[in-house]
Amino acid sequence: MNGSLLNIGVVTAFLGNLRAGTWTYTWNLLKGLGAKAGVTAVDREQRLLPGLEDINLTDFPGGGRALAKLVWPNFTLPDKAGIAGFDLVHCTTPYGTFRQTAYKKIITICDVTPLLFPETHGKMNVWHHRFILPSILKQADHIITISETSKRDIIRYFKVPEDKITVTLLAANNAFQEIPHGIPADDIAKISRPYILNVGTLEPRKNLEGLLRAFAVARRKGMPHTLVITGARGWGKSPLAGLIETLSLGDSVLFTGFVNDNDLPHLYKGADFFVYPSLYEGFGLPILEAMNCGTPVITSNVSSMPEVAGDAALLVDPLSQSELADAIFRLAGDPELRNTMLLKGIKRAAHFSWQKTVDETFSVYEKILKGRI
Repeated sequence: MNGSLLNIGVVTAFLGNLRAGTWTYTWNLLKGLGAKAGVTAVDREQRLLPGLEDINLTDFPGGGRALAKLVWPNFTLPDKAGIAGFDLVHCTTPYGTFRQTAYKKIITICDVTPLLFPETHGKMNVWHHRFILPSILKQADHIITISETSKRDIIRYFKVPEDKITVTLLAANNAFQEIPHGIPADDIAKISRPYILNVGTLEPRKNLEGLLRAFAVARRKGMPHTLVITGARGWGKSPLAGLIETLSLGDSVLFTGFVNDNDLPHLYKGADFFVYPSLYEGFGLPILEAMNCGTPVITSNVSSMPEVAGDAALLVDPLSQSELADAIFRLAGDPELRNTMLLKGIKRAAHFSWQKTVDETFSVYEKILKGRI
């Protein structure tokens, strides 16, 4: 460390182009840290995340292709980061280094879903979490995670001391504020109202099969709403099209595919309410996005989702079709309840901010470099 000026690298390699939770977390972290001296994005190529053109970038090419997530963090990165004189390197994905280094190492583990739900992940990802990540966490100087739920899971699966982990909660982007209008005319496939919204990656853990079955029950009771499901496809093949046909849902379910950050807040705002019956989340960022847009929320009563939602959402057992169907039907037919949940949600979302996440993360950097933790 050179006087009071910190030389910190935040690794953006292996984030991919899927703007899911880890991508959003890293983007907002770098955006906030960019105002602090000595913070540099580190990647395998000359590639800055969109909107972060004012952030310093250092690229360390190498690592090959087939085993890049093993080779680059453990050979290319340690050697070149040491030469570059970094005081601390922060990896925001599980692909950190198990080597000893001259610089301090922090890694963010958002969740341990490859261990909890191995059937919903690729084999290499599961292998990495089972056999490589334990050594990475042992060599890390500190671990950051995004909820108390994830902290407990990390302690349980990796036997990490509790004082080696710091929780920094996430927040909704500034774009997800209460906005005056819903979906713009002619946008997003001309979605008709009323509709219910689900946002997330299309993967088994998101429990879309359970949502469709519960939605079908509510529709049979006379609920007029369309179900709009948005998000890019995750890992694995989806049987959803066949299930929609079996349930005779027809045109009452609409898949939009990926929706960009400009349109997504309008999509939230236009919905009567948001349904997020995931089986597990390390945090559950869409819950806060919906609340910030003034959209009532139904979500699961498991993992981190009650931690994020507090008393500002209707909480249900995601494995109970009847419980989820009852909540959907109840909220669809009760405007007064929707307004109550809307107000609670806006108040709840205000407790979270990316500035707080950034400040708490930078505090961890300083404490590690000063030997205080």
